[in-house]
Amino acid sequence: MKRFISAIICLVLIVALVGCGQKDTGGNGSTTTNQLEAIKKAGVLKVGIEGTYKPYTFHAENGDFTGYDVDLARAIAEKLGVKVEFTEAAWDSLLAGVDSGRLDTVINAVSVTDERKEKYDFTDAYLYIPRQVVVRSDNETLKSWDDLKGAKVATSKASTTGQIYAEAGAEIVLIEGTDQAAQTVLSGRADFCNFDPPTLNDYMDEHPGAELKVAFMVPGLSEAYAIPIAKGQTELHDAINKALQELRDDGVLKELSEKYLRGDYTNPVQ
Repeated sequence: MKRFISAIICLVLIVALVGCGQKDTGGNGSTTTNQLEAIKKAGVLKVGIEGTYKPYTFHAENGDFTGYDVDLARAIAEKLGVKVEFTEAAWDSLLAGVDSGRLDTVINAVSVTDERKEKYDFTDAYLYIPRQVVVRSDNETLKSWDDLKGAKVATSKASTTGQIYAEAGAEIVLIEGTDQAAQTVLSGRADFCNFDPPTLNDYMDEHPGAELKVAFMVPGLSEAYAIPIAKGQTELHDAINKALQELRDDGVLKELSEKYLRGDYTNPVQ
């Protein structure tokens, strides 16, 4: 009888140990933790930004972070009941921060693409930015989409619209940043750049004498900006989506858009 009881006790202990050893796993079978719980426990939402991409993320005169996405991140963190901690880094390393777990997300005008959707779960889009072809003021050649064939476009490696222009027959001239894109066009080394309206407005404010103009708006072409979350973090994804919807319903998204982007870009381009 004693041996029987001992065997039963051993069996119970083994089952208990196995149960304790099991962890929540994502769909790919890898061990995961509940990121939303971890954020609330730490009291901090870790957000990656460039800090140099005006008007979305940049430094104010006093050195503090500001911009549409900076204010948006703060508003989302407030909805989650935590503080926001910004990490400034080059664009190429931002999403890698999400991959490694150093960052909870990136809020920095992140375009939704098929390639990115394979790695991240995106929230609903919060901005829809139309695209326009910007040329030197004396350029009378580029007037429509068909005119882009054979033209040179100044665009960055991170731009999702650069490839669309390439498919239209344009030749890509790689640049880094807004200033270099404008200078490449002004110097004649490229025929056009793909500044969106908010970016062009800010550039012209800082360079009022720049001889640039909008050749035409690209019909039906816009970039949807959303917030990438690591795959499998459904609770965090849903919580941020809920926060975004509340901010939309309260008019905060529209208010931020009009403040920083000089127009309401919170709805899909028709």
